[in-house]
Amino acid sequence: MIDVKKLEKAYGSHCVLKGVDEHIEKGEKVVIIGPSGSGKSTFLRCLNLLEQPTGGTITFEGVDITDPKNDINKMRQKMGMVFQQFNLFPHLTVKENIKLAPVKLGLMSQEEAAQRAHELLARVGLPDKANAYPKQLSGGQQQRIAIARALAMNPDVMLFDEPTSALDPEMVGEVLNLMKELADEGMTMVVVTHEMGFARSVATRVLFMDGGVIAEQNDPETFFTNPQHPRLKEFLSQVL
Repeated sequence: MIDVKKLEKAYGSHCVLKGVDEHIEKGEKVVIIGPSGSGKSTFLRCLNLLEQPTGGTITFEGVDITDPKNDINKMRQKMGMVFQQFNLFPHLTVKENIKLAPVKLGLMSQEEAAQRAHELLARVGLPDKANAYPKQLSGGQQQRIAIARALAMNPDVMLFDEPTSALDPEMVGEVLNLMKELADEGMTMVVVTHEMGFARSVATRVLFMDGGVIAEQNDPETFFTNPQHPRLKEFLSQVL
């Protein structure tokens, strides 16, 4: 599914990713945790080239997306992305937000996209919000709409970059529950988060990033109950 080899990212002389190797299989739910500045969001954003790597390769479904000859926009259609800030278009209704990409890219007619939008709104538990505008919704509702918008493209993988960090605490659960449902349905997911409970209950693998490398990874049970790396032990002692 996704194969990362010797991935590097530097901003000037500051090296954020230092030769990361990782392989993500179809159907996996990979959760990435680590301290601020560890490179976890940069790693995630490199997977669909929102950040341009300075070295290494990323292969998605057999295609080297770091090769400029390959059409990254075509590959991005198969990679849903959900951000910390919901990034909904404020001047469009909820339904129009969801319809926009499939119609613009010629993948669906207006009618097909409208039908898909209604299906997805029911799917994320907001069937009555089609004609609302983002500002009329709570943060949790906006993030669920952002997830619906990403799903409208029928992606093969969903990338989540700290999807609950901007939410009020009481709204975190509704977004995590939706993500858990997607995981249960078999969606391949890569999630950067501070939500340790989610990592523990949903992940098939948890990665700990520190200083631009994957310092440790394991299944959730082993990861949380028997950490090996001193930095991970210290990190978990502060967040659990």
